[in-house]
Amino acid sequence: MKKVILKIILGVCVLAVVVFAVLIVRELYIDSQSRSFYDEFANVETRPREQEDSTAVSTSPGTTPDEPEEWMPYVDFDALRELYPEIVGWILLDDTPINYPIMQAADNDFFLRRLPDGSSHRVGSIFLDYRNESGFSDKSILIYGHHTRTGEMFGALTGYRNQEFYDANPVIDIFTPEGDFELILFAGHVAHSVHDHPPLEFETDEDFLDYIDLIKNKSVFTSNFEVTASDRIINLVTCTYDFNDARLIIVGVIREV
Repeated sequence: MKKVILKIILGVCVLAVVVFAVLIVRELYIDSQSRSFYDEFANVETRPREQEDSTAVSTSPGTTPDEPEEWMPYVDFDALRELYPEIVGWILLDDTPINYPIMQAADNDFFLRRLPDGSSHRVGSIFLDYRNESGFSDKSILIYGHHTRTGEMFGALTGYRNQEFYDANPVIDIFTPEGDFELILFAGHVAHSVHDHPPLEFETDEDFLDYIDLIKNKSVFTSNFEVTASDRIINLVTCTYDFNDARLIIVGVIREV
């Protein structure tokens, strides 16, 4: 009887190891699918904005050619929209995986589990709240992205819980068909996905500045940047696991370049 029990236990252990190995392989395969898609996406032709002739350098956002020294990545949104009609922008944080198109659908569910081409995938896309104007002109703008275990999508935003990371990366680049912007970060806080959801509108300037004071007081990093009543903000929203339905929200002022 003891031998039978030991064989059963051994069989269960072997089965558990096999199942675990299959799950790991499956996870790696799924992650590689999204990585391959976004790697190809980032290779879409761009060029230094200063060079408008046929000899312009072809590179991807975030890659700087040797010349000219003053260089601004150029994203060809006309070409991208032929393939991905819902693209509204591009977000770039140098030296991190954040180098993605920003999508927008008629709701906030579509791109939660879909790549920019509409195919189903759990990492989804970086996407603009459906209630925001696609031209990034609202007072408060919300952009969402998953927090993946591999650090892709908005996983790198967790770095802002470290003051040294913020000090090294206080600005994120946003490119849109209407213009290019800097997102000057000034606060990052943990909030509940429902009860503390960032507001889209403010009735008065005082309400706006009160909200700014609120999130700065509970920020996970310290910033000396002063926000004014005339500023507009972008909230970068991703999951965190401090508590159930927790979100990490990194907030910055959007300024046109």
